[in-house]
Amino acid sequence: MGMRWELRGGVLVEGEKSGSVRSGDPSAAASAPAPDVASGVCAVELFSPDEAAACSFSPLGAEVLRQLPHAAIPFVECGEAEAAGAVVMSPGAQRAAGARRFAFVLTARTLALVDASGLCPTFLKHLAAEKTAVETPAAVLCALLSAQLRDHPAKLSMVRDDIERLEEQILEGCTRVNRAMMMADTRRMLGLDAFYQGMSDLTDLLAEKGGSVVAPGDRAQLRMLSRQLDRLSTRLESLQDYSLQVHSLYQESIDVRQNNVMQWLTVVATIAMPLTFITGWYGMNFPHMVLIDAPWGYPFAVTLCVVVAALEIAFFHRRGWLAFGGATRRSRRSKRKDRPRRKARLAGSKRQPGHETPGKHAHAGAFAPHNDNDATD
Repeated sequence: MGMRWELRGGVLVEGEKSGSVRSGDPSAAASAPAPDVASGVCAVELFSPDEAAACSFSPLGAEVLRQLPHAAIPFVECGEAEAAGAVVMSPGAQRAAGARRFAFVLTARTLALVDASGLCPTFLKHLAAEKTAVETPAAVLCALLSAQLRDHPAKLSMVRDDIERLEEQILEGCTRVNRAMMMADTRRMLGLDAFYQGMSDLTDLLAEKGGSVVAPGDRAQLRMLSRQLDRLSTRLESLQDYSLQVHSLYQESIDVRQNNVMQWLTVVATIAMPLTFITGWYGMNFPHMVLIDAPWGYPFAVTLCVVVAALEIAFFHRRGWLAFGGATRRSRRSKRKDRPRRKARLAGSKRQPGHETPGKHAHAGAFAPHNDNDATD
């Protein structure tokens, strides 16, 4: 049997077990009048997927329940006297198929929830324990949707911290970046993007086409929730742009390392090229070649090879082709270390005279140029 809460005196009160109203037996459902309709009390009912399969919902609600296991984003369908939809939470860094979800069927006096993830019962029990003011089932749904967004600003801040940490590692020249965290944040942002888009469409449709199901006060709450989703979506979009920039920076660092490897191979090949030419020239074994019969020919060839290699190394070093990115990393580290001191000097140069301390005035006056007019006066 499902769980049931009733709205009495503007608060949610736990009632009897539901199931007599939406029974799997059509005759029982027809013979037993709904308590909320008979007594005029609004009710919130909670079912598990197995319990919901044995209950008789409207065609709209049955269609939403059929789509619930395969839904990828939140959605809602509005009828003349009811609205049915599903809320699919962001899966975070996990696969989208494992996202938590629940369905709802909303009428003017009832709110039926189908949940297997444990989101709804925890929230409804907390709502009843805190005696939060809720007048209608639509208000309970608004509070439930709003509760799912409560920790999202903190989630976005954590994603930003991860991206900033990755950026610092890349700028420091780390060869091993936490790519698992990078991809987890990317997957998390994709899930949040789909969640915000679906929730924004859901709240807009309920506010505009809710009909008699949603009261005017609840429409205002839905519009406020839609604006909050827009702000979160805008912040998420900026984080996605930031993440793309960091990904580009990471790819650029990989290209730089590859260029350094190619530069090293080019330098080695260039140094070995004249040495290979000399050894290949004297390896032809033609008679009457210069230095072949000379006793000092071999020492001369060795000395020539050493001199040529030393001249090439000196030339490459003078051109800076032997740094291989090390000088760049050292310059970046020195710039980061000197950044606080540069900021302090800049702040000191911009400080207004009226804001300086008396000691600084006295020190500046001691070294001020002498003025003959002041001495005359």
